[in-house]
Amino acid sequence: MIAADSTSVVLAPIESAARWALVPVKSDKSSRKGLGAVAARLDAVLGVNPTLDLLGVVLVDVGASAHVVQREAREHIAELFNADNNVVFTATVRHSEATAQATRERGLLVHELDAQVRKGPMWYEIRRGDAQAQTLAPRTASSVADDLQAITQEVMARITAAENQEALA
Repeated sequence: MIAADSTSVVLAPIESAARWALVPVKSDKSSRKGLGAVAARLDAVLGVNPTLDLLGVVLVDVGASAHVVQREAREHIAELFNADNNVVFTATVRHSEATAQATRERGLLVHELDAQVRKGPMWYEIRRGDAQAQTLAPRTASSVADDLQAITQEVMARITAAENQEALA
């Protein structure tokens, strides 16, 4: 995955060996500007690594109900790559500050946090006084974990489709 704010010193060896580039980007104009720099960087490395290809762009840190924002971001990103909206993954990763903070504070991956939250006490057990509430256990962990699972499935589907197409060529 190549972030829009990555430095060229770090990217040079990665770009030389990578087969696919997956670029996370937020929906705002500044993030899209950074994405333009990543696109230029990918074009520049083709002389060193002609097999490097853009797998896609993932919208991250977006509201699940921000449909207009997502649609407009997809259109702007497609314009940037002179492509259709398929350059942007269908799945997105929603914004959840509580989940982001909890994963960092507890040193867990999102799916690990989700599993711990699910194992925790139910709201009615806490209310009755039968259990203590977990700290740093946001209920949004499940939604973010689901988002990341959807991204993983889409990555696998795109790689499989691209490699099958290459095999037929």
